[in-house]
Amino acid sequence: MRIAIAGAGITGTTVGFLLAEQGHEVTIFEQAKVCQPVGAGIMLQNSGQQVLDRLGLLADLATASEELTGMTAMHVSGRNLVQLDFSKLGDEYFALGVHRGNLFEVLLNRCISSGVTIRNDQQITRYDEANDCLETETGERFDGFDFVIAADGSRSRLRESTGIRCRVTEYDHAAIWTTGDCDFQPGQLFQFVQGTRRLAGLLPIGNGHSSFFWGLPANEWPKLRNTSLDTWKQEVRKFCPQSESILDQIESFEQMRFGTYRNVAMSKWNTDRVVFLGDAAHATSPHLGQGVNLALEDAYCFAESIKQTGNFKTACEVYSKKRTSKLRYYQQLTKLLSPFFQSNFGLLAFGRNFALPWLPSIPFVGREMLRTLCGQKDGWLR
Repeated sequence: MRIAIAGAGITGTTVGFLLAEQGHEVTIFEQAKVCQPVGAGIMLQNSGQQVLDRLGLLADLATASEELTGMTAMHVSGRNLVQLDFSKLGDEYFALGVHRGNLFEVLLNRCISSGVTIRNDQQITRYDEANDCLETETGERFDGFDFVIAADGSRSRLRESTGIRCRVTEYDHAAIWTTGDCDFQPGQLFQFVQGTRRLAGLLPIGNGHSSFFWGLPANEWPKLRNTSLDTWKQEVRKFCPQSESILDQIESFEQMRFGTYRNVAMSKWNTDRVVFLGDAAHATSPHLGQGVNLALEDAYCFAESIKQTGNFKTACEVYSKKRTSKLRYYQQLTKLLSPFFQSNFGLLAFGRNFALPWLPSIPFVGREMLRTLCGQKDGWLR
């Protein structure tokens, strides 16, 4: 089959080379002028590791990453908010702190070696069902594809043109990221919180590097960029002194990447000719750290469904049956939890601060929290 993919991110590159290796002719349309490694740190959980291991890509990636034993969140006062230890599920459970650029480079190289055609500087904005063709932002049209995979992220332009009912929730809060050498290497995701207005953290990503993130209300970013960098650094040092060595490497706000959050819930993930995968289908806030892991699973599951059925429509039915329960669970849980960590509702912090410290100590609840974080839950009761 001739297959078009919109978006050369984690989802698009993974499903691209998997389908190409099945013998299909695959073309990826990417809006960037050049496909290159970008991004900050991600937590590659057990679920994402399993996919990459099946594809023979995990071992090399792991050597450039950091093995993480769990996560710790603390109040600015130094009091623990929550501590989760993956090994309580078994010695084989751990996360990998990975630079997103390293993962993307591995996937892109596999695409190239598998014969995937990548067309840069081509943002797909619409699928014209009547004429069975794709349209780009500049008005170019491409036809002759058996089906289209929309992997163009949480701000998918293709979503708007399919007519599928969709609910998009834009969060008021966002974050800025950077990576660099870091003297503080806790071997886990390390976070500081203050109410629901401030959140900062360090994620070790291998070779003495860490990814640093600073949460803030989205509307504060333009104002922050016009303030003194030193003033902001002083605030961060008081809030998260462990970030000192990374802060010393920041010379301007241009080194920081800014990102907003949104929750995307589609009534279904496919039409007769288009299927949505990854963030294009089910974007969430990053507070459970599942975006990349779910994207890898989506890509693998859909490619396997095509392999098993040989038919797009049937493959979509198989894919939806396999993925609905898990994806709905993580969408709903992330939407429920996000306001407790970043929102304008300060009173939510009281409930969070009361319940979260002791929940992991309850045997069943603690294990379910760990299974959720490791990406091993397939639904609320599964």
